[in-house]
Amino acid sequence: MAGPGPRPAKGYRVVLLGSVAVGKTALATQFACGSFPEECEPSVEELFSKVIEVNAAPALLEIVDTVGAEHLVTLKDLYIKNSDGFVVLYSVCSEASFEAVRPLRERMGRLRGPKAVPLVLVGTKADLDAERQVLTARGRALAREWRCPFLEVTAKSKLMVDQVFTQVVREMEALAPPEEEVRAVPTNAQDTWPAERFIG
Repeated sequence: MAGPGPRPAKGYRVVLLGSVAVGKTALATQFACGSFPEECEPSVEELFSKVIEVNAAPALLEIVDTVGAEHLVTLKDLYIKNSDGFVVLYSVCSEASFEAVRPLRERMGRLRGPKAVPLVLVGTKADLDAERQVLTARGRALAREWRCPFLEVTAKSKLMVDQVFTQVVREMEALAPPEEEVRAVPTNAQDTWPAERFIG
């Protein structure tokens, strides 16, 4: 007797938010495509998709990179309202980008209401120690205040890149109401993007 077929992947839309040049595109490209873009052409948005396995279950991530949407407030608000989880990024080499994440988080609270928002706080460019302006302890303290996971990553070498998306899936699953129907993805979607198991 044949066993059950593969479990269908749950679909999640994850939005990358942060100031210009913090490394949103580099993070998404390294995660989804396994490559580091040396140059990025500005655009309104980029979409990436990948199936990963978290807690022994497949998850299809649709990653929205808001490359050039910083000045399009209405578009960014739509992303915040209609997405399942968020990766909020700053560069450890830019004090201004770190200061910019707090008003961004406050805006998310206004648009999403009082319920908890699934998000991960990420400090990028962690390999550039000589240019560091934001200490790791400050990112960790802000994450404690927001009650969310915190990671420092290096997209160029893929250091901690996979863990960012594993963590955001775990946050989305932990905060989802039990009765909520998560968007189902056709089983054959697993043939479209390579599955990868993360252990974290």
